[in-house]
Amino acid sequence: MAVSTRPKGAASVANGEVMALRLPSGGRRGCAASPRPGARVTCCTMSDVTEDLYPTDTASTGRGDGVRDLTVTDRWNTPVGTPNGGYVLATMLRGLGEELGSDQPLVAAISYLSPARPGPASLRTSTLKTGRRLSTGTAELVCDERVVAQLTASYGERSGTSMELGAPPALPDPQDCLDPFAEHRPDAGLMHRVEYRMPHQGAGGAGDPTYRLWQRMAGERVPDLYALAFLVDSCPPPVLEVSPGGSVTVQLTVHLHRVPVSPWVATVVSTRHVAGGYHEEDCELWDEDGNLLAQSRQLGILL
Repeated sequence: MAVSTRPKGAASVANGEVMALRLPSGGRRGCAASPRPGARVTCCTMSDVTEDLYPTDTASTGRGDGVRDLTVTDRWNTPVGTPNGGYVLATMLRGLGEELGSDQPLVAAISYLSPARPGPASLRTSTLKTGRRLSTGTAELVCDERVVAQLTASYGERSGTSMELGAPPALPDPQDCLDPFAEHRPDAGLMHRVEYRMPHQGAGGAGDPTYRLWQRMAGERVPDLYALAFLVDSCPPPVLEVSPGGSVTVQLTVHLHRVPVSPWVATVVSTRHVAGGYHEEDCELWDEDGNLLAQSRQLGILL
């Protein structure tokens, strides 16, 4: 769960050049402090997002009876000072999987009750069912003696028929896209855990609540299934293109299909419905070969 303020627009084209992704100084999830308004960005040939802290920062240690100890770190904070919801999900999903004896999450549903806080925390897990094909459990993240998130997830091996009836977003190769933070990157936090590349045009923005872009984790890590659960929640929220206020994530459900073979993940994230002060947000992650990796839907409250 995190809060955001409205940006003044996303990537736009002017005189054949892409203008910087103008994100709110408050930010949510993938948002960062804004570069100079209207600043032009250039292709990055070498990234400064190099330190891979994902294995350490999502780890937890079991102490018996389904309880695990962990540290929620501020290295995945959004600019408003709270840990990114996708990072919280990945950490909980990994810990629950270790309790269930599986590293193959299939589906997860998380409710954010209040913002997580950096520091020592505990994960309280329970097993609902252990079966031949599927195992299901629940987990609660406790920070400062308060439950801040609840998770239900199922794990299992993938077998049987596969077919793809959808299509990945049309994007140039990552090396032909632009880094929206080439001129300005925050000193710490989420923008040092994941890279973004946006095309010269067609990325969305300017009133269109759809973003199309590439993502890559720090250190050129090839995402595992837990990291994909993070990446569905690491982009700027497209509802801010049409909403006058901010947004708070209430619930997120993710389906995890397969892992990629390379670090870059093609991403399309969109909002199509705003009703009664709430909005949905859909995300799809694809690999460079056009295979669907994960898909998610979340519910948010407009502020």
